[in-house]
Amino acid sequence: MRRWIILLVSFSVLSLHASDEQLPLTKKQGRAEIGGMVFSERDKGHCLLCHQLATNAGLFQGNIGPVLDGVGSRLSAAQIRYRIVDSRRLNQGTVMPAYYSTKELTQVALEHRGKTILTAQEIEDLVAYLVEQQLVEQH
Repeated sequence: MRRWIILLVSFSVLSLHASDEQLPLTKKQGRAEIGGMVFSERDKGHCLLCHQLATNAGLFQGNIGPVLDGVGSRLSAAQIRYRIVDSRRLNQGTVMPAYYSTKELTQVALEHRGKTILTAQEIEDLVAYLVEQQLVEQH
């Protein structure tokens, strides 16, 4: 009986921790128009380096990561945020940067150590932008 109680408490703590990581990082709501800039600007997220998104037609787009057309139809804001913050939690071998983590990073320039790639607000803006990317119906 004691073993079951320990397992139940451990599971509850792990579940709480995982859901906490998916909560918004700021109290200010993300702005999709700013998130679009974070998505495509080289000095910010530069997501187009690896991903494709039809709404950004005409820009060079990568093919390393998944196509993000309709990502807002497939994933919730929390699921998108979880991947952006540190996708290594889902795939240890990913080449996607940990945009809001400073843990267990290698080959980080001295002036960038201890700093995140994106701010909490930039993450929220990017999440808002990606949530808006719904599947476009073909006619």
